[in-house]
Amino acid sequence: MDEDDWTTEFPKEEGHFWFYGYRYGKVSCVQSQKPELLFVKVRKISNGYMHITEGHCMWENEVEDAHFQRVKLPKLPRL
Repeated sequence: MDEDDWTTEFPKEEGHFWFYGYRYGKVSCVQSQKPELLFVKVRKISNGYMHITEGHCMWENEVEDAHFQRVKLPKLPRL
């Protein structure tokens, strides 16, 4: 996946991604929600991939209109 491209497919590779969409659906707790921009870490686990945002797992069946884009991380200083 190119860093400038958005996709609606959940990432199937380790890395860092932006998520833009409805985290818990367009309607949650009987209230209309606004789309969110979230930082997501994707890690390989024994039975697939784990998507983590804000300290919680993100599941494909709980989001709506999900879009992902790879994060371009800065070059870090040497420690």
